[in-house]
Amino acid sequence: MISSTKKGGYSKKPKSLLNLPEGKTKREKFQVSSRIDSLDRLRGLSMTSFLKMGGHLGRPRIHRSQRSLCIGQKNGIWIYDGEVIKNSLRVGYVYLKYFMDTKKPILVINQEESLKEGVKFFCEKMGFYHMQEKWMGGLLTNWGQAKKQRKHFLKVKETYEEILEKTKDRHYLKVKHRFQGVEEMENLPGLCIILDLQDSEYAFKEALKLKIPVMAFVNTDDDLAGVSIPIFGSNKSLPWIRWVFNLFLYWYSKDENKNWGPSFKN
Repeated sequence: MISSTKKGGYSKKPKSLLNLPEGKTKREKFQVSSRIDSLDRLRGLSMTSFLKMGGHLGRPRIHRSQRSLCIGQKNGIWIYDGEVIKNSLRVGYVYLKYFMDTKKPILVINQEESLKEGVKFFCEKMGFYHMQEKWMGGLLTNWGQAKKQRKHFLKVKETYEEILEKTKDRHYLKVKHRFQGVEEMENLPGLCIILDLQDSEYAFKEALKLKIPVMAFVNTDDDLAGVSIPIFGSNKSLPWIRWVFNLFLYWYSKDENKNWGPSFKN
């Protein structure tokens, strides 16, 4: 039995990229978003498909900023409104495409070991950068220094890579591991995509400090404050994350007339 929730306000209003009418609840905003003209071509998204992935399942706890986005609880677990998830995916893709068109770097931040290969595959297809190791403190807020270190590493790599790889130089391999996924990123990202705000707390704080827009996969216990583009759903569910990436790859392949075959590696 699903119990109903109280429809109430919440103290913190996250800054959103959605330019929608004032005075609406979060759920109403994401339902209204389906009427934005640029989203009309994405109407074919089947709710059944992501329900099978368990994307609607939240956690036992809920943050006050998300209470109005859920339809209630079942067996102690908060349940997202399916329409809210559906439209967050639509809005998320439209803004993702917008940031891609700006030609600024897009950085995907992930700490989940089992998703690393999949994230790498997704980023290669979409032309994104990725940081999947322990967060390099100051990568964003101290970009000038990080850029110098990256430039020095690339110079050493170009000249001595064969010898250093052969001798398994520990310092070289450590730095190589550190810059994996971002070694070609020449400028600060225009958008950060964070798969788990709690696991990537420091990266999130750095992005906020520099006012870099953040697209984040969020669950019911996450605070939405500071998240520009939330993707609602069970962000600890690997099938769900894979499914969302598959969906974005599919939509992008249609936009760009690409024929990639099977999208996402499991």
